Amino acid sequence: MAPPLSHLYPQLRIHQIFGANTDVGKTIFTTALALASAALPIGSKNGKIERDKQGSLNIKEDGEAVHYIKPISTGPLRDSDSLHIARYLPSVNAHTLFQFNDPVSPHVAAARFKAQDQSQQNLDVSDEAVVHALSNKISSFTQAALRPAAAYIETAGGVHSPAPSGSSISQLLRPLRMPTILIGDSNLGGISTTKSAYDSLLMAGYDIEALLLFSDAGRGWGNADYLTKWGQEIGLPVWALSGPSSSSVWGLPPAREGSDEEDARRMQEYYAGLVAGRGEAAESDESSLGAAPIIEHLRNKHEKRLRDIGSLAKRTRDTCWWPFTQHMLAKSDKDVNVIDSAYGDFFTVLNQSSEDASAHGSASLLRPLLDGSASWWTQCLGHADPGLTRAAARAAGRYGHVLFPMCANEPSLQLSETLVGKNPSDVIGTSPGAGWASRVFFSDDGSTGMEVALKMAISSAASRYAPRAESQLAKDKVQQGRLPGNQSGRPPREWMVLGLKGSYHGDTIGAMDACEGNIFNEKVEWYRGRGSWFEPPTVSIKDGQAIVELPLHDSDWQRLSSKVAAKKDFKSVSDIYNVSDRMNSDELKNIYSDLIYGWLDHLTRMEGNRYGALILEPLIMGAGGMICVDPLFQRCFVDVIRANPDLFSQLDPPLRGTSHIRESDVPESGNWKGLPIIFDEVFTGLYRLGYSTPAQAIGVNPDISVLAKILTGGMVPMSVTLASDSIFSTFAKSDQKIDALLHGHSYTAHPIGCEIANEALRRIEKMQIDNVWADAKADWRTSTSTSREDDKAPSPWSLWSREAIETFSKSANVESAMALGTVMILNLSDNAGEKGYSSSAAVDILQHLRTTQDTGLGKHVSFNIHARPLGNVVYVMCSLNTPTDVLRETESALKHVLKV
Repeated sequence: MAPPLSHLYPQLRIHQIFGANTDVGKTIFTTALALASAALPIGSKNGKIERDKQGSLNIKEDGEAVHYIKPISTGPLRDSDSLHIARYLPSVNAHTLFQFNDPVSPHVAAARFKAQDQSQQNLDVSDEAVVHALSNKISSFTQAALRPAAAYIETAGGVHSPAPSGSSISQLLRPLRMPTILIGDSNLGGISTTKSAYDSLLMAGYDIEALLLFSDAGRGWGNADYLTKWGQEIGLPVWALSGPSSSSVWGLPPAREGSDEEDARRMQEYYAGLVAGRGEAAESDESSLGAAPIIEHLRNKHEKRLRDIGSLAKRTRDTCWWPFTQHMLAKSDKDVNVIDSAYGDFFTVLNQSSEDASAHGSASLLRPLLDGSASWWTQCLGHADPGLTRAAARAAGRYGHVLFPMCANEPSLQLSETLVGKNPSDVIGTSPGAGWASRVFFSDDGSTGMEVALKMAISSAASRYAPRAESQLAKDKVQQGRLPGNQSGRPPREWMVLGLKGSYHGDTIGAMDACEGNIFNEKVEWYRGRGSWFEPPTVSIKDGQAIVELPLHDSDWQRLSSKVAAKKDFKSVSDIYNVSDRMNSDELKNIYSDLIYGWLDHLTRMEGNRYGALILEPLIMGAGGMICVDPLFQRCFVDVIRANPDLFSQLDPPLRGTSHIRESDVPESGNWKGLPIIFDEVFTGLYRLGYSTPAQAIGVNPDISVLAKILTGGMVPMSVTLASDSIFSTFAKSDQKIDALLHGHSYTAHPIGCEIANEALRRIEKMQIDNVWADAKADWRTSTSTSREDDKAPSPWSLWSREAIETFSKSANVESAMALGTVMILNLSDNAGEKGYSSSAAVDILQHLRTTQDTGLGKHVSFNIHARPLGNVVYVMCSLNTPTDVLRETESALKHVLKV
């Protein structure tokens, strides 16, 4: 089901009304607000609501038109709140969307209703159905708007009363995120329930604009005074109101007595006093001005919201510095996506493409926009997930932040034990270090996690391979020869890394130096690439055919250009990722191994380079252009390095056979071999690509790996660097601090991030156990992949449909397509012949997806799509729980734009 429309109109002020509990007067206050909105002239400042000669409220045409919606109501229709409000304000446009007869909780009432009436068995009372019905009803109010209007949405029960589906009412309405009025509890114990309700709404992401409750009316409980002072402390306006309960007493509504006519007369008098106040004679009384100040406040808040959201783009352009952005391209405010909120897979953004309609009040200023980059690769459970929010609040309330050196806290330990597989309940999905990692080092983000990994790896290599320390006398003798201008000496060799061309490991200077020169670092004057990088073969689908392409254009591959074909066809993507079978049957295995060995032999023995690590982005090199690397090539790269430690142990190349591996320094078990292997899983880890860890596909474990992004479900930044015991032992060989890993961050292992990560991994584990991806896996399964459905070598799969990917791959506008897990990749054809970041082929496509209302795409899909280009590459990324209909509609949008 498409996302509901979010509502913000210049001419229609909308407020939803929640109660701190049942029976706190929601309907009474909602009726009073509706009457006050109609009676108070528009534009009134410090005004009063007038009564006519009979003492009734003077409703004029210069007030707001009033709309009322009760999304869910239980109990007999004759007692419905919509009929109540219409009795005292006949001009109101009142509606009840779902009415159930039994006066019980909505989830019970809905079940009984369906059980008692067989014709209603198919009644859709899901959260999606209810919120769409509400959104559509609100939209209908704007079609014939002739003057400013107010719409009040009255909820059922308390903040956490169950919806018909059983979820919380506050969670049901969260996709619309309407400005909120909380009705406080004036009864005994009401202070606690009111504050609890406020906290719950705040954690759900609502803007609470006012708190209303009945004044104490002589009961002596002090709720109104206490909550008013509390509201002042936290910046929440509080109004305690009362009305004429009898001729001499002002307070709560009068008890129901006598005939319906008598009861209606008394309530009409009560509303007149509640709304208009007690008059000039009692101006010092808290009820003297009635509801006029409340309505003025709510109108002002509405106007402020319009001003604020309308100015966000310009103020951001004038003040903020965006990452990875050429600011000169933001030529106007329309070039800025103003995000008002986010929920599930969607942003709620300012609609800057329908100004004319918006100016007349008929179109919402907000619209849903699919977050097609999963908020830059971090989202896995959707935005504003309530479980992650509760986890953050839980840890914030318990700890805030506490330092980590020589300290322990439960969230960080639990997360560490989960990641390395020490918790008995763990499954492989949430234990990427199971079977090889023994330690977890915490840092702030992926780039800093990679800095830590580099320190770990190179220090370990240096500890094993560097010559024994020279005496001071020997150092003095050779120092002169190493000075500039002397030919008799040789400067010490610099430690370097090995990797793949197109890699990217972050923007801190060390992580940048571990990559080949590219658009990210070529203009950084401090950059000096300290490594050697190999062009990898790639995986894709072209014209419906799964292929591996060899980069025979690259100089390192030139000697093979006459011996092998540039591409190899496979029956399916599954066959490509069946690395264990390919190691025994694919001729590319020997080709890769020989080529890699020859390259490394030349680099080390002939050029005399010294290397301290191999760094791989497993399966996909993300920022480099969503390059899908042949997993067999990455497996061969690791195997060749681990099988040939002599390549990296030379004192003075090109001499051979002078190994300086000191056996006393090598642990007996869990030893890294050749070079420490680093897997940069910041982007690729934790099911982003369908695998719990990409090591499953490649068939080997690293010695060090780095995780981030999905780790905390996109809620807060955090990174972990996992290391084997042999890496840890490099820094744990003495009691001298100088031998330790002297690296750290102020927020290392911050409990809030750890607690969120624990919740995110728990949820991912449950999704795996519940087999929620069964349909997606079945869609990509082939006859050759069914035998490999085990934890060690699962077949590749994607949430994006195989049919869509194969269709895209046959388009004239697409060179190749690919999908793994949550990622869909389209390499576009560029008529200008440009590739990579110099290409602009993706710009127009993405612009069409963002502005479907202007391109006619809106006839095919109900939402727009935000995605970021990588040169000629269009990628769209979803969450692990994105609804199937959203996925299919996104594919439909792309098909329409690409004309396939």
